[in-house]
Parts: sequence; C-alpha cells; structure tokens
Amino acid sequence: MRKLAACATEPVVLLTAPLVIPVTGPAICCGAVAIQGRRVLHVGTQQWVRAKLADELDDPHLIDERPWRGIITPGLVNAHTHLQYSGMQSVGKGTYQNFRQWELAFNAIYDSPEPKPWKQWSHVGARMLVEAGTTAAADIVSDVEAADALASQGLHGISYWEVMDWDNASWKERGVRILLHDLDAVEAEGAVSVGISPHAPYSLGSEPLLDLPDIARSLGMRLHIHLAETPAEAGLDPDTLSNLVAPGWNRRAWQGYNELNAAGAEASAIQFADQLGELGPDMHIAHGVYASAEDRRILRQRGVSVALCPRSNRIVASGQDAPVAAYLEEGNMLAVGTDSLSSTPSLDVLDDLALLYAIAREQGYGRPDLSHRLIRMATLGGAEAMGLNVGPERIGQINAGAWADLALFDIPVDVSSPEGVEETFEAFVREGAGTCAATYIEGELCYER
Repeated sequence: MRKLAACATEPVVLLTAPLVIPVTGPAICCGAVAIQGRRVLHVGTQQWVRAKLADELDDPHLIDERPWRGIITPGLVNAHTHLQYSGMQSVGKGTYQNFRQWELAFNAIYDSPEPKPWKQWSHVGARMLVEAGTTAAADIVSDVEAADALASQGLHGISYWEVMDWDNASWKERGVRILLHDLDAVEAEGAVSVGISPHAPYSLGSEPLLDLPDIARSLGMRLHIHLAETPAEAGLDPDTLSNLVAPGWNRRAWQGYNELNAAGAEASAIQFADQLGELGPDMHIAHGVYASAEDRRILRQRGVSVALCPRSNRIVASGQDAPVAAYLEEGNMLAVGTDSLSSTPSLDVLDDLALLYAIAREQGYGRPDLSHRLIRMATLGGAEAMGLNVGPERIGQINAGAWADLALFDIPVDVSSPEGVEETFEAFVREGAGTCAATYIEGELCYER
C-alpha cells in the first residue's frame, strides 16, 4: 500500500519566512516549506507545518530549521535563453538602429574563425541563472559542446537543438539525416532533456518548417521557435481579419515565408507558421512582438505559450514592445525569458519582470493583479511553456510532492495588512533583480550569498 505520510526517520529541512508565494495557492504570511529528500513535503503556515511534522517524525531533531527574513518563491523559470552566448556580452551592450545591425554585430563574433569556448561559456551562463534564483530554463543550443549547460548546474528544463539556414532543396537531400545525427550528439553530450528549435520562419524554407514539428512529435520532443520578433514578420494588415479571406495566400504553396513576404501577402509569421501546422501545446514561442489580435487568438486557440523578452527586444531594435497588456487582457499563456547575454545585460528574469510591469502599465493595463500575474509568468508560466507544470517532476510551484526547487529573496516584507502584502509583491516585481540570496534545486542548497 502506498504511504502518504512523511518518512518518520528521514531528515527534514524546514524553511520559514515572513512570506511564502506558492503560486498554485494563496500567498502565506508567516509561511513555511518543509523539504524531505528532493521534494516538498508540506507548505503552509509555520504553525500548521510544525504541527504536521510533530505528528509525522519520530525525532524532532530530524528537523533542520532555516529561518529566512525575506520571501520564498518557486525557483524561477527562464523560458528563453541561449546560454552558450554568455561570452558575447559585448554584443548585448551595444546600441543598434535596427535588427539587421544587431544581427551583423552578432555574426561578426559567431562566424569569426577564432574557436569559441561554447561549453565554458554555457556553464558560466548556467551558473548565472542559479545565482539569480532560476532553477529551470529553455536553453537553445546551436553548438553541441554547449548541450550540457543545464546539467552542469543541476538545472531543470530542456536543451532545444536549433535548426536554421536550410532551404527546401538542401533539406530534402540531407536535412533529416543530419538532424537525427545532431540530436543523438546533443543527448550524448549530456543534455537534461532534448527538444527541437526551428529557428524562425525567415531562416528556414517551408519544407523544414513542415517536417520539424512532425519529427519532434514523433520523437516525443517539445518545440520552441523565435516568432514575430522582427517587423518583417508582422504582415501588412496586422489589425484586421482581411488576411484570412481576401488575399488567398493560404491556398498557395510557398517556398518559405520570405517568398510570401516578397509577394506582398497580408500574412504574419504567426499565421504562416499556423498554416504549416507548427503551432500546438507542445510548442512555445519566443518574443511574440508583432502579434495582432488575430495572431493572439491563434496562439490561444493552439495552446501556445509566449516567452516575452522585453529587454532583448529593445536592444536588438525589434521596433516596438510586445503587446503585453493585450496578452494579459485576452488571457494568452505567458512566460518570461532573458534571451542571451548577446542581446541583454543580465540573465536575471526579474530584470525583465520590472520592464514588463512598466510596459503593461504604459499600454493601459490597470488591474491590480499585475504583480501576481508577472510572478506566475516567471515561475509556473515558464513551466507550462515546457510541459513541466504537472506530474511527479513538476516545477514552478510549491506544493506537496513537487520538486523542491525554491528561491529565497532578500526583499523587505510587510505582512501587517493586505495592503502591505500587495506592496511586497509589487516591490519584488519592480525591484527584485539582484536580490536572490539562496537557491534550492531538488532540495539541495545550490547557491547561498
């Protein structure tokens, strides 16, 4: 018979704090999280958790209590990054007039003949995640040596093998064979879990864009794509439904999105990807900057999460901010990503939360739940984007049986009133970057400042 109670003789780590934010439940004032082994045993008020442990444990000395003065959250989830570019900070610190200018600066380093220490750079980036309170990431890998970045720090998440620069003829000739070889190499290198990342509609022909989702789904892998990041992906008439009926673009076979764009069809990159059958609940997209009302509807209908990367969008000169307020108002599934240090100053998702807060307010989002929703995006939302929000290995939440992935932040807490708690939430979102004091992954203290 299965046993629900705690093991009476196994030690328990008891973390206490003025405020615990489980995300899957209400915030808990004077809260506690009990960890036994690699999982959460209990979460609740300190009084309740202590009472439960007193009933379940044979020896009170089995409890290792660790009081904290700030807040405890689930480990943060970075839903879009490229850890192998962590040595390319010079690009991320630049100023660019348009996306192409940033791309040329990036390529000047990436394509240079000097060898790049991808493995070392990726491990450095992974450590930066841990020290920012991040315990899982969607990491896009372009060079096999970087495939073990997440594993190097015990992080959860998925290493997505990036596929780009294939035209239709080359892909038909040798693309699938090379892809399968590369996926084996990524797995052999030590990736925690492997997915596939079709780079973007503008860097692949229609044939690979059609095949890659089928291959991933046949292999039980998840998908992640850059989508609607650049002005060229907006379509000509982004705020009407005329693109669905008037031009008839979706009744013709196109060599790729670039050909469709050159022909002047009023189709966005999101609509093009949807027409190819790419979108679905096993895929999440990065950026989603140029997403009309119709595009956002498509994403909701297909169950596709959007990893918003606002700082990166500004540095690479995407041309505008993502429609954050509209995404929130309409109920799209949302997560947060930093992108890489080649396009952003840090790998701390709380830096992006602060900017998302400002953007949402500037765009007219006036509801009082903004801080709560942003915290969800940076935790459970990221887990949902990778399919890691349910089951015995679930993350992005604090509840019994979940992995004990936790982050402790040095944030002043006011629990004297409901208003004080709300002010604490808002301060965390707007000023929390750089305040991580400890990170636990599967119950192990992986970082302590």
